[in-house]
Amino acid sequence: MSRSAYYRYRRGKSYRADKKYNRPKHEVEKEFIQNHKRYGSRRIKASLQEKGIIISRRKVASIMRKQGLRAIQPRTFVPRTTNSRHGKRVSPNLLEAHPQVTKPNSVWVSDITYMPVKGGKWAYLCVWLDLFSRRIVSWRLAETCRKFL
Repeated sequence: MSRSAYYRYRRGKSYRADKKYNRPKHEVEKEFIQNHKRYGSRRIKASLQEKGIIISRRKVASIMRKQGLRAIQPRTFVPRTTNSRHGKRVSPNLLEAHPQVTKPNSVWVSDITYMPVKGGKWAYLCVWLDLFSRRIVSWRLAETCRKFL
């Protein structure tokens, strides 16, 4: 024990580590829980700085490690719209017969893609394109890929 700590104790002003060291622990844990256990050290540090609490990312990471707080990492989901291992024959390329499109509305092509939307769901977009003008002729949005068939 240092001499200054002893005399501070004698004067009734004992050193309290709670204010200096335990406050960040509580703030980090509170921020972690408020964000549904999704925030890691970088986001928690940024969030605390917005609230006026200055703390380093390494300190936040250290607190999280000691408290056993680990951010939930959701699995990335990529919808599978094509079965490439079906073993069936592949449709022939009908555009080989039309190397150059010379007039509008003679050749249309289509494709389906998917887009993430709120709530962890997906929306499927089907687009028809005129090869001559390279403009979209039609499009349709659906919740499932089956609705286009």
